[in-house]
Amino acid sequence: MDSLTQIVLGAACGEAVAGRKIGNRALLWGAVGGTIPDLDVLAALFTDEITATAFHRGFMHSFLFAALAPWGLAWLTRFFYNTNLHRLRAYKLGAALIWLLFFLLAAAGVNAIPLVMGGEYSWKVFVPTLLLGGWFAWWLWRDYWLRDLPAVDAPYSTWVSLFFWSIFTHPVLDCFTNYGTQIWQPFSDVRVAWTTVSIVDPLYTLPFGLCLIVLAWFPASSRGRTLLVWTGILWSTLYLSYTVWHKQRMNAIFEQHLRDRQITYTRFMTGPSIFNNIVWYGVAEGDTAYYYGMYGFNDQTPTIRPFSVLPKRHGLLDGIPQDDRALRFLRWFSDGYYNVSAGHSDTLLVNDLRFGLMGDSLTNDNYVFRFMLFRHSNGKWDVQGEPARREDPEAAKASFAELWRRIQGKN
Repeated sequence: MDSLTQIVLGAACGEAVAGRKIGNRALLWGAVGGTIPDLDVLAALFTDEITATAFHRGFMHSFLFAALAPWGLAWLTRFFYNTNLHRLRAYKLGAALIWLLFFLLAAAGVNAIPLVMGGEYSWKVFVPTLLLGGWFAWWLWRDYWLRDLPAVDAPYSTWVSLFFWSIFTHPVLDCFTNYGTQIWQPFSDVRVAWTTVSIVDPLYTLPFGLCLIVLAWFPASSRGRTLLVWTGILWSTLYLSYTVWHKQRMNAIFEQHLRDRQITYTRFMTGPSIFNNIVWYGVAEGDTAYYYGMYGFNDQTPTIRPFSVLPKRHGLLDGIPQDDRALRFLRWFSDGYYNVSAGHSDTLLVNDLRFGLMGDSLTNDNYVFRFMLFRHSNGKWDVQGEPARREDPEAAKASFAELWRRIQGKN
């Protein structure tokens, strides 16, 4: 899922393992552990797009990495505290600025959700985040910058356990999304994707994060602190179970719809649309086309609508050698759920159907995830992720507004 969600889950794991021993530092280091697997995106700075995209959710999201990394991270953390580096003013200043920057980015993302959903900035979202930001800055000043921080003496085994759970739960949560996670690397590049939850789902993240924000006010030994962290973990577990139940219902509904229309297909998949778990989509593969339909659990009339036939147009790729690196990557990344359309000049647009649409219709060709396939002057084919969309920003806002209305059951 998104980085903020992984930080929340990692912080909860850190608190559950070591909160009574090291207080709020458990939240901090759990958040660090929850972030580490996603640092694989930095590969984009050193290599080409195909390699970087394939590397993301690769080895650093594997179970082997989760088993090995905690031992080294635990040693480094112990060294950090044993040498009192955490008390240096230069370090404290840098850490405070990083946390303030992170908060600003997170707050900007939360406040942008109503906008991208087709509405306007909401005072009901902005005012609480502003107040929370003021409290956070005050807390950093009073309890971090001005304080002479005490020594930290947690056993090595505690640090190993903290980093293991915060890292291990990261790829497990990612498996619930449609992106796919290579948990068996380096032994297999199979991408596990259960596709029950959106990559960004505020209803999962915000209540969970609120529990952690509140518990940070409690003393380390407080029973209320323990109750809050396990309340958050219980919310996480129940919500993910709820998404699995929704997927089972959606599978049955979509399969029945295909039977009713007497559509012959070889396989199908279902998944939730972006930002929610109410409006779902299904994609069935036929010989020459994909059949795409959407269903909202809040719909006033429970039926698959709209239902579209998407021509595969795989023949547009016939001029590319079957063993071409770019073509092999696209087939692997999309798990074969892709259709093709002509782009500008000699380019082709490959739409990954596993990610659904920006709204709840194909207006403006508004696929969520697409690639541009193009040929270099030397004749080699290459891939560029998510080229600029054809529609203008107002059309994109309209798509999200349409989706938001359907989430509410107003369509």
